[in-house]
Amino acid sequence: MARTFIVGLILLLGMPLSSFAGQITDIGVGKKTQHEIEIFIKGDFSAYQSTGQRSPARFVIDLEGTGLAENVSRSIDVKGPIVSGIKAITRGNNVRVVVASADSKRLFHCTMQEKEGEIVLRCWMPKETAGGLKAVPDSGTGSTVTPLSGQGDLGVLFDWPAKPEEENVKKGTKKLAKYTGEKITLDFYKTGLHNVFRLFAEISGKNIIIDDRVKGELTLSLKEVPWDEAMDLVLELKDLVKEERPGTIIIKPKPEKASPGKGELLVKKFSEEILQPARLLKMEKEDRQRAQDIILKAHNLEAAGKSLEALRMYEKAYGLWKDNPDLILKTAYLYYVQGCFAKCYYFSGQALRLNPKNAEAALYAALSAARMEKTNEARKLFDLATNAQPQIPEAFFNYGMFLKNHKDYEAAARMYQKYEQLFGPSLDVRMEMAGLCEIQGNASEACIRYKEILKSGFRLDRRTSSNVRRKIQILCNEGED
Repeated sequence: MARTFIVGLILLLGMPLSSFAGQITDIGVGKKTQHEIEIFIKGDFSAYQSTGQRSPARFVIDLEGTGLAENVSRSIDVKGPIVSGIKAITRGNNVRVVVASADSKRLFHCTMQEKEGEIVLRCWMPKETAGGLKAVPDSGTGSTVTPLSGQGDLGVLFDWPAKPEEENVKKGTKKLAKYTGEKITLDFYKTGLHNVFRLFAEISGKNIIIDDRVKGELTLSLKEVPWDEAMDLVLELKDLVKEERPGTIIIKPKPEKASPGKGELLVKKFSEEILQPARLLKMEKEDRQRAQDIILKAHNLEAAGKSLEALRMYEKAYGLWKDNPDLILKTAYLYYVQGCFAKCYYFSGQALRLNPKNAEAALYAALSAARMEKTNEARKLFDLATNAQPQIPEAFFNYGMFLKNHKDYEAAARMYQKYEQLFGPSLDVRMEMAGLCEIQGNASEACIRYKEILKSGFRLDRRTSSNVRRKIQILCNEGED
């Protein structure tokens, strides 16, 4: 599955390319619905960096080493609930593209992908989580299914142990007491330190002066941390210090310590409170390195067709790196393939514990719950999988099959229709919809749908083609009777 960065109030830096004078040839709106909008930027540029800002809510993309072609629109008005407009501004040898949120107080989310000579943003407005949750009718049964509302409901579903309330309050108080900056998500890859601090200046609104002796690059990924904490981490990693003055921060290297005289022994005492976090960080780093080595071995075993041995290695790596969602999902998937649905359900739950809106994790959990005949849990998890972002087609297709197997044919048909509205025509979906008509005794409608499949240009293998033609021969004759 292709990996993309989810952008809320997010900061991304593109990988630096060779410096040259390029040109932006087109900026515009691609596919657009009430729930999603695509924005594209075409042309040549040497590097890019982007940041989400909230006052007013907007997403800013800076393209370096390029200019705007004469025919490119400098201002585009957009109607809809997500984006209100796009502006392009030339700034020396750079171009800035500003995508304004339709709600000036609320920033949309988006995925950002770079192809050759093109950047594509797929944007959507996150669903409101405040207020009461409405019960959703359980299709065809007359009962209701309450949607999962986050960690609390998922904790009940997966039987997670509750965290001590006092511990949570204590940790939260300590963190707030030190860092008060707005939370951001960062992803730097071999980014020059001057660019890193320039972006901190833009986010914080403070003047940042960087000493000429500050040099080097940074690779770092952080999620949802206050900007001032993120800056402190960068300073610590690069042996830098900051000097704060009213409205200004000066960044410079740590002063070199004078070496002790000959025969002089210096002893510096550190409290246990300072040493313990350092020990834990060191242990965590060592565990992750060991886990990476084990994951590589597991991957090689999997590639050699030794799935069971690979699975044991992946689970061993999980014991060392429990907050790695990709590792957890890989383990869940392999357990599902092996038919160990209880284990798949457990690991899917662990992935949802890290991110309650992980559509892939919710789908694996729903599939394994369905195989274990946990019908109510499966229905809730399928609902979660089809409402998460980004939406994945497998969630809608499998939910439709689940509903069909439970004889909720109308709800299954609606789910298949939603699949095609979101992802376009699919042979598998068309076959399922024709089958639904057949199951419900609607021979004439099934006949029409099977004929449409033959005329739609789908590539049918010999077995499917033979099956469709046989269905047409039987059902169309029944319809005429």
